[in-house]
Amino acid sequence: MIIKPKIRSNVLTNAHPKGCELFVKQQIEETQSLPNIKGPKNVLIIGGSSGYGLASRIALAFSGGANTINVSYEAPPKGKRTGTAGWWNNIAFNQQAKALASTHKDFVGDAFSKAMKEDVIQYIKTELGTVDLVIYSLAAGARKDETTGDLVKSSIKTLGQPTTGRTIDIAKQRIETLTVEPGSQTDVDHTVFVMGGSDWSDWIDAMLKADVLAKQAKTISYTYVGGESTKTIYRDGTIGKAKEDLEQQAKSIHERLQSELEGEALISSSKAVVTKASVFIPQMPIYVSCLYDVMMKEKTHESILSHKHRLFNHMVYGDARLVDSEGRLRIDHEEMKSQTQSNTVQLMEDLSDDDFLKLHGTKIMLKDFYQMNGFDFDSIDYDQDVDMSYYETLTLN
Repeated sequence: MIIKPKIRSNVLTNAHPKGCELFVKQQIEETQSLPNIKGPKNVLIIGGSSGYGLASRIALAFSGGANTINVSYEAPPKGKRTGTAGWWNNIAFNQQAKALASTHKDFVGDAFSKAMKEDVIQYIKTELGTVDLVIYSLAAGARKDETTGDLVKSSIKTLGQPTTGRTIDIAKQRIETLTVEPGSQTDVDHTVFVMGGSDWSDWIDAMLKADVLAKQAKTISYTYVGGESTKTIYRDGTIGKAKEDLEQQAKSIHERLQSELEGEALISSSKAVVTKASVFIPQMPIYVSCLYDVMMKEKTHESILSHKHRLFNHMVYGDARLVDSEGRLRIDHEEMKSQTQSNTVQLMEDLSDDDFLKLHGTKIMLKDFYQMNGFDFDSIDYDQDVDMSYYETLTLN
């Protein structure tokens, strides 16, 4: 099979298994060049097949020696379908992790479901006893309401008034003007149900009841705050309401963990990077490209792996926490410096469409976008046939 990238609405709909393998290997090599993390022994990552969840798993397994469990909803190859990038990332992680003394397990399915929670908890009881860190890094566009059977979908909308801004059509390599319409209260409620903190809370409640959380266990979820240039669509829109719910749920979870286990629940505001979710949000690809350009010139740009390695090494388990008035860990502090924000906004305003596409930061953003699904690696010949019969023999543990 010849596998070339297919894009629909800024979403890559296929993946290259050999490229995904290289994508994971490069992150492993990067984390092995960094200091060891003195952190958790057993980690559950809900949403650990891509993005910040995958980077967290790699950092904690290969720099911290942790045993890991990953829960993710992915699809294997079937017929003409290549399988999802997350599927191949999980395969590649497990292949590389065979050299480690630690153990690693993947559960593929609906992390929102009660059945998945029961399966994971049973595995913990049988194989690990307890876990001392739970990472909630789920990025989903829909969630089944198990009480009604309905599939609830999230939406990216503003609140109050529509907003118009530029975005990039990645497939056509052109800048477009896009208007985002305001959402209804139903849109807000649905987005909060899918992307808020209720499922995170359900996981922790189920684990507390099953007594599979260790003494002084920690749990952490990732949010994004951002600046003025993305505020209308992101923080002040339907997604923002979901993030507010996530952060509020963290306080409730913290109280329960503190009371029962002397543990803690944390929210970390991550730096803007290219993820499956971020490129789908209007205005974000423009902002991320310009931010990359500015931070590379300022020598403060971090890869997704180094960002998460620093979070665990310095803040979650280190003594260099940066906490804001809402109690969030601010690992995004370099991005949010006033000069960095000012330079980024100025660049966004000054660049013509043609100049934006030539910007070094844009080229890096696009490379990151393609490499998430195994494309645009110089060492891979994408005209070469991929023997899918071999890759189909690879299975998860």
